[in-house]
Amino acid sequence: MSQTRTAGERGPTTARQRFFSVLALALLTVAAAGCNKFKAKQLIRTGNAHYKAQQYDDALKAYLEAQALDPDEIRLDKFVAMGYMALYNPGSTHPKDQEALAKSIEHFKKYLAAKPDDDKAAKYLVTTYMNSQKYDDAITYFKELVEKHPTDAQAVQTIAMLYARKGDFDNSLAWQKKRVQLEPNNAEAWYTIGVTCWDTAYHVVPDQLPGDRRKQIIDLGMSALEKSLELRPDYFEAMLYVNLLYREYAKLENDPAKVADYKVKADEWQKKAIEIRKKVQQKQREEAAAKNPLEAM
Repeated sequence: MSQTRTAGERGPTTARQRFFSVLALALLTVAAAGCNKFKAKQLIRTGNAHYKAQQYDDALKAYLEAQALDPDEIRLDKFVAMGYMALYNPGSTHPKDQEALAKSIEHFKKYLAAKPDDDKAAKYLVTTYMNSQKYDDAITYFKELVEKHPTDAQAVQTIAMLYARKGDFDNSLAWQKKRVQLEPNNAEAWYTIGVTCWDTAYHVVPDQLPGDRRKQIIDLGMSALEKSLELRPDYFEAMLYVNLLYREYAKLENDPAKVADYKVKADEWQKKAIEIRKKVQQKQREEAAAKNPLEAM
C-alpha cells in the first residue's frame, strides 16, 4: 500500500510543526530572559560590594552591565545614578566630571519618574544638583514635580531650600508659606520660616535690607516661631531662635532701655531653651533605656 500523502494530508502536520517551533522559540526566549535577570542580579550584588568598598568605577561598570541585561529593572537607574554621582568631583568643570554629573541627573530623574515616593533618591538628586550649583535646573525639576503632585510638601520645601541657597529670600519664603498651607499643624514647617527670617535679618547687610523691611522680617519670623511653639511646646530649637530674633530687635533700637529689655527677653528664652533641651534629652535617654536596659548603665 502506498505511503505517499497528499498535500491535504501533509497540511495539518506542517501546521503542527510550525506551532511547536513557535512554542519552542517562545520557551527559549523566556528562558533567556530569566537567565539574563539572574545574571543581572548577580551583577547588582557585585556592584553593591564594589560600591561599599568605595570602588566606584567597578561598581558603575557592574551596574551598567546589569542594566544592559535587564533594562526593565528600574532600580538599576538609581544604582547607575549613584555610581555616576560617586565619580563626580563637585565643582569640577572637567569634561569627564561634567559627563558623570549629567548621567547621574539623567538616571535619577528616570528612576524618580517611576518611583516618586523614594525620598532618599530625591535627596540624592538634590545633592547632585547642589554640588554642581545647578539651582535653577533643580528648581525647574521640582516645580514640575509639584505640578504633578501638588500636595507633596517635601518637594515644596525642597524648592524653598533651593531658593534660599540662591540667596533669594522672597521666593524661598513664598514656597515655605505654601508648605505651611499644606501642613498647617507641622511645627517644623513654621520653625523653618522663623529660621529663614533670622538668617536673612542677621546676614543681609543694612544697605540691602532697610530697617523697616528688616523689622517686618523679624516680626514674621517671631510669629512663625510662636506658632511652632504653640504646636510643640517643648521645641527648644524654636526657643533658641526666639532668643536670636530678640537680639535682632535690639539691633534696630536706639533707646538703651528698649535694647536692654530685648536682651533680657533674649536671655530668658535662651535659658528656657537650655532647660527644656535637658528635659527632652533626659526623656529620650529614659525611653531608650526602657527599650534596652543596657542603655541605662
